[in-house]
Amino acid sequence: MNLVHIPLSLAVLAAAAILSSGAFAAEKQSSTPVASAPQQPASGQAAYGVKIGSFFNDQQKQAVRRAFSQEYAKAKECPPGLEKGKKGCESPWDTRYWAVGQALQPAVKAYPVPEPVVAQLPKPPQGYEYVRVADDILLISSGTKLVVDMIEKVAG
Repeated sequence: MNLVHIPLSLAVLAAAAILSSGAFAAEKQSSTPVASAPQQPASGQAAYGVKIGSFFNDQQKQAVRRAFSQEYAKAKECPPGLEKGKKGCESPWDTRYWAVGQALQPAVKAYPVPEPVVAQLPKPPQGYEYVRVADDILLISSGTKLVVDMIEKVAG
């Protein structure tokens, strides 16, 4: 017998013995539960099952825009992070420095969402919160600051 084949033959025999012992049997066939690794979030899904980019529906977006414009339509001053423009309160930036699926950058200032606006939204899932950045309302993960979904341009 060739020495090169001995390790390979032993490996094949060992694998066959393990398979025939039932060590890799399906969990439902086993009489004792098999511990499994924790499930990782599916692609496009944040922890706790909140799907990225799909939390807010169209009705909620419209209600939030309406509530925000009613809150600040006749205000003499804009809320922090917004400035007076031609059409009322507007974002001071032409570009967004935040995006759904990315963590909110530390340099981006987030503000609380006004209560009349929050009243138009469902309670955020555990571990998430609503914040306002410029004229966008974001649902973010409290710990990682991951932007899960957003309602854009609520001021205009």
